[in-house]
Amino acid sequence: MDDKFCINPVWPCAMTGACSILAGFSGLCVIIHGSSGCYYYPRSLLKVPLFSTYLLESEIVFGTVNRLKEVVTEVSKTNKPIAILNTCIPALTGEDLAGAFPDGAAIFVDAPGFAGNVEEGVKIAYESLAIETNEMRDGVNIDGVSLLDLFWRGNLHEAERLLSTMGIPVVVRFAKDTYENLRKGAALHTISVNPSYTSGIGSMLGSFLFPDLKETIENLAITFPDADMDPVLDEWERADELMFYYSDKYLRKYEPPIVAVCSQESYAIFAQKIMERYFGSDVPVVLARNRNAKTIPCVTNLQEITGKIAACKPDLILGSTFEANAYPNAAFLGITPPDRSRVSISARPITGIEGGISFIEGVLNSLMDMTGRRERRP
Repeated sequence: MDDKFCINPVWPCAMTGACSILAGFSGLCVIIHGSSGCYYYPRSLLKVPLFSTYLLESEIVFGTVNRLKEVVTEVSKTNKPIAILNTCIPALTGEDLAGAFPDGAAIFVDAPGFAGNVEEGVKIAYESLAIETNEMRDGVNIDGVSLLDLFWRGNLHEAERLLSTMGIPVVVRFAKDTYENLRKGAALHTISVNPSYTSGIGSMLGSFLFPDLKETIENLAITFPDADMDPVLDEWERADELMFYYSDKYLRKYEPPIVAVCSQESYAIFAQKIMERYFGSDVPVVLARNRNAKTIPCVTNLQEITGKIAACKPDLILGSTFEANAYPNAAFLGITPPDRSRVSISARPITGIEGGISFIEGVLNSLMDMTGRRERRP
């Protein structure tokens, strides 16, 4: 079948991407205007409270505005601001849903699933929020936090820890903050924990992913001359030595692993750089989930992904459960959803210094576990 007729099997839609941003701001009630399926899918992924109109067939035929107004009236009793998130079927009927609330009773976010994938929905959500910067707020924004990200909690904690060590205050966290704080305005400068999720707010000073961290610290030093960068730079050097030590210990016994990486562009490039630097790995497959990827190809057709992975016969897959199940002969470490290989409750980072160490640790344990199983086979 031609790719243009294939339904994307490995990456959520624009509506889910928009929901992951809106639902990240506590104090903002998010109403999904659509069927129960359009509600339960993001609800199960994001694991945060959401509201829905639970549209029925008759409402879709005769009009959905009255049902939407009914739900908005009920939710407004919370005395919290409301964001209405449109879905595919109401968007196709052509109703004037945005005009149904002319008094500003709700923010209307038109991000139906057919508008694109996650990244398009993220962009629409941020545009709908109309976020402004405030030059009176000194510090930086933390960008790239999304409830869809397996590592969002750990990334946020690690970024806050490093910025606190440097003496740089955090102003707004995109997108895990209070809606009240968001409306006060963002800082003029921003750093990212995952550049594939971008708000576009503030002047970007760089990424906190381990290979990019030193350059980002240099940019922070220029912008915040009174900040103390030395403790973080010293910590980065110690972590670099530690990561080399343990990877070298593995390489004394085994060959450098052949690696396939399938993730969002930022994490995919991060994983490729880490595997090449510390393991001397050959990384013949590096594929992006997001269609706005700039440096590596975006492939979201599972059949095509599987073919590319099988052709290179990797020792290690860095991606999602889709790739792991498609090629079970390789060791696997989940770096993009869904990851059903393990229970993940703790705040594990992939960004920052602890994120780099945690990633190396996960790679080594995955490789050694697979090697042990192979050696035990009769």
